[in-house]
Amino acid sequence: MLEYCLERNELTDNPDDMRARTVNVISLNQDEIINRILKIGAGLTRSDIVSVLEAEAQVVKDALEDGEAVTTHLFNAFPSIQGVFTGAEDAFDSRRHSVKIHYAAGIGLREASGRVKLKKVLPGQTGAIITAVTDVKTGSVNHLLTPGRTLRIYGGKLKVMGKDASVGVFFIGADGKTVKVEPSDIVENKPTEVIVMIPELEVGEYHLRLATQFAGSGSLAKKVHTADFAEPLTVPSTKE
Repeated sequence: MLEYCLERNELTDNPDDMRARTVNVISLNQDEIINRILKIGAGLTRSDIVSVLEAEAQVVKDALEDGEAVTTHLFNAFPSIQGVFTGAEDAFDSRRHSVKIHYAAGIGLREASGRVKLKKVLPGQTGAIITAVTDVKTGSVNHLLTPGRTLRIYGGKLKVMGKDASVGVFFIGADGKTVKVEPSDIVENKPTEVIVMIPELEVGEYHLRLATQFAGSGSLAKKVHTADFAEPLTVPSTKE
């Protein structure tokens, strides 16, 4: 079930307005997806599944690099060009223009969204939560990222603990590429504050995710709990 709790909606003037926040979300990595495919009993070996998934990923990437759109039951992806062109004779210039991959849910995922089972929980029952982040270099709150410098992550039950492969701090790009913070780059690791060195991320927008098995008082939960920060974070271009 998708667990959620209600909290004050700060975007409206009505003090009674609430918003739903999803909590205790379990994140599946590719290895766990493969395990679930094996449980289906499709007659495939682990190596078969790995080969098919890797081949699909390569075909999709190659197609997008060739300027093609990809439409599947689960997702739709297509490239577009951003930037201002000065007149009909102008041409693409990487200093002024960029190519962005757009990614949207396909019919399969849209249908799945209507079948999600929900469970309302009290705020005290929630797992990890990120309430705010600060880019130490710029002082920017909930907005900018400076690669190679530190990021303060505030919230509750954040301490990064557990040996599961999905545990850690992650930056997820708009193209779905995930960059994990090296464990040695977690410089402060407390339940209410985690400080990490920001990886050498490329220019663009990122989604912050923290996954942990921390259950309080140093104990470990059986499942990995994921905290996703609601605000997009941006590595700005240094070019004028």
